[in-house]
Amino acid sequence: MIKTANGLQLLRRGDEVFVRRDGEESRTPVKLVWARPISARGGEICLVDRDKREVGMLQGLHELDEESRRIAEEELARRYLVPRITRVIRTSASFGVRYWHVETDLGERTFALRHASKNAVWIDDDHLVLCDALGCRYEIRPYSALDARSRAEVEKVI
Repeated sequence: MIKTANGLQLLRRGDEVFVRRDGEESRTPVKLVWARPISARGGEICLVDRDKREVGMLQGLHELDEESRRIAEEELARRYLVPRITRVIRTSASFGVRYWHVETDLGERTFALRHASKNAVWIDDDHLVLCDALGCRYEIRPYSALDARSRAEVEKVI
């Protein structure tokens, strides 16, 4: 397992990322994931293989050379695309499922949220993360920036 980034480089071959350490390239592609994607995104990064086994850990992007950092930033941005909700158009609840119609920084979205106690997480007083029934994440940050009608819709179902 790779413990530090000393001598570590990331290489892109087509759509896959590989690790080179001390001049020797791994034959196994890796995926980059935040160690704590909700509470500490931007901190430690795990390198995992196809079977989701950890093969390395970085303390942060600062440990990488310029080209490797660019590759890591692209991979993480692709993996953690999280639309930010800017307005809640309508919500409703039926048989424990909360239905949301929202406006995000990526356009309008409609999604279902099950088990609100587990899938609606307050990171702090002004940051709410939602995980829908398909596993897609949305965030409301800052919550205080929502208009009064949007906040009322959220409070209706959370």
